[in-house]
Amino acid sequence: MARVDMPSPTAQWLQTHRYALLFWTLLATVSLGPLLDALHFGDDLLEALLFACLFGAVFPISFSLRQLVLVLLILTVQLLRWLARGPSNDVVPVAGALLWGGIGTLCALRAIRFSLSSARVDQEHFYAALSGYLLLGIGGGVVIAALSSVLPGSMLLAGQPVEGGLDFGDAIYFSFVTLATLGYGDITPIDPILRGIAVLECIVGQLYLALLIARLVGLRSTAPTE
Repeated sequence: MARVDMPSPTAQWLQTHRYALLFWTLLATVSLGPLLDALHFGDDLLEALLFACLFGAVFPISFSLRQLVLVLLILTVQLLRWLARGPSNDVVPVAGALLWGGIGTLCALRAIRFSLSSARVDQEHFYAALSGYLLLGIGGGVVIAALSSVLPGSMLLAGQPVEGGLDFGDAIYFSFVTLATLGYGDITPIDPILRGIAVLECIVGQLYLALLIARLVGLRSTAPTE
């Protein structure tokens, strides 16, 4: 009879609290963005934090082929973004950003599926739903930063065109302002592509809060008590 290896206590704890850890990591990354800009650290440190969040979203606690493929895609994203630091090339940064956004969206969908996977809802399910929301916002910010850099003047900051494109901090800020439909108006898209992304984020943000969170609260309130 084959012996089944039991996961270590650390691996079990990580598996049980993975979405709680992911949520707080994502929240810290979003919160630190403006502070890093104010301290003139540039995009390097923020990009490193984003990479850590993306890796954490698919952390291979127990290896599977799907997780291995996602990890390889994440490493490909970082390679593309590293290549983008070389000679001017519009294709490389956009490809890397779109791949990042795609993986982030996939991780968000996995988190959402987990949050709705059980009729008995606990804190980890709520953390999964909140992590999905933050992943969508950060992924949108990465895509917006890349597109604005290759479409000069496509974004207005305080009424003035941003010729070099938005940095990560501003792009993530704009993404969450749009996702939450706050509409401050200090950053404005004027390119049709970026306007389309902004409209999509508005719709997704409203549907997410109205449907998913309401569904979780409904499951929580109707769950049988012991």
